[in-house]
Amino acid sequence: MPAENTNEDTLVLSAQQGDRDAFAQLYEANVERVYRYLLSRLGEPADAEDVTTEVFINAMKALPSYRPKGTPLIAWLFRIAHNQAVNHIKRRARRQETPLLDTPSLEQAAAYEGPEEEVLSNIRLGEVAQAMQDLTDLQQQVLNLRFAADLSIAEVATVMSRKEGAVKFLQFSALRALR
Repeated sequence: MPAENTNEDTLVLSAQQGDRDAFAQLYEANVERVYRYLLSRLGEPADAEDVTTEVFINAMKALPSYRPKGTPLIAWLFRIAHNQAVNHIKRRARRQETPLLDTPSLEQAAAYEGPEEEVLSNIRLGEVAQAMQDLTDLQQQVLNLRFAADLSIAEVATVMSRKEGAVKFLQFSALRALR
């Protein structure tokens, strides 16, 4: 068993016994990947932040019943994240919202190249988002887990309860469809 899994298992056991510092370490180790996955699924940073919070609240509540079974904690967290994203999308569909325009951060303002570049960038992002909607749900999930959440093929296979070959095929077919 790799040292990383042993450390994670130790932290999980400590967190299950009520050690808040252990849970905080698990949170810090996984929050960015969960957030990126949710951002790719939901499209809005505020929504991704809210749902990320829900994921970790649910994880904290369910942690006493968590059993590793040879899979990393991140796979369990992505299952929770997927379910929370689906629930959020359903709730969002029931209510009409008008998103507010984002105020650019200092980093974005410094990197700003002008209105033409911003328009071209938004068009490219919009085209990718539109093309993603034409993919099957499984293809979207594979691409989100692989590229937004930065998971390996093996990790995606674990999260999706599929064989690595099936994940590779889904990724290949999704990328071919996007081209």
